[in-house]
Amino acid sequence: MARRKNMQRRREILDNTFRLIRIQGFDHVSLQMIAEKSGISKSLLQSYYPHKARLMSDIVRNLFNTMWDQVDANYHATTKNPFARVKALIYTIASLGMEDKGLDRVISEAFTNQSSLDNWSKMLDEWMKSHDAFAEYSNYQEIRTGIAFIVTGVGRLYRDRGKHHLNAEQMADYATSSLMFSFVHADKDAIDEVLAEGHGIINDASTEDVRHAIDTMFDEGKTIYS
Repeated sequence: MARRKNMQRRREILDNTFRLIRIQGFDHVSLQMIAEKSGISKSLLQSYYPHKARLMSDIVRNLFNTMWDQVDANYHATTKNPFARVKALIYTIASLGMEDKGLDRVISEAFTNQSSLDNWSKMLDEWMKSHDAFAEYSNYQEIRTGIAFIVTGVGRLYRDRGKHHLNAEQMADYATSSLMFSFVHADKDAIDEVLAEGHGIINDASTEDVRHAIDTMFDEGKTIYS
């Protein structure tokens, strides 16, 4: 009973923090604000989350896993290529951030906050293992390094997208191509095939379904990543 209550409180804290950051931005949300929104004391909040960086990391982990699950749900091929999934995931993250100012605040923080960036390696390892991503490749560690590399690059492209005049699919194509060419040593034909397959996933996806999944990702019954 106590464990269930603790999990429910964690869900409420994460959901309230996510909503506050979407409205006001990470820097303008305090632990006191989160505690008041959650109907608990600041000291009780800190027994779950001692600082905002940990909260942000858990929110990002849940946000990106939710997006990945939505990508997977719209990938109808018999044999699913993990690099096509990567393209669709990057596109989903970037496009939603560009369209939704609230999500942009969360995504921008994820790509620029040093505490979040420091936690990327652990998050990526957990994500790859939980989704069996790239499990069929013998150079798993090299791919792991490559994904960490492109995440940093995508973050910079996303932040500077206006200067470079990039749309979401261009960012996804650059990142996926770089990953495949530099870390898997794929040739142009193989890369082009993957990019086209990723485009198909994007076309099959419903933006409204993705938004709904994000808006309800901390609801009762949903998996919480922490």
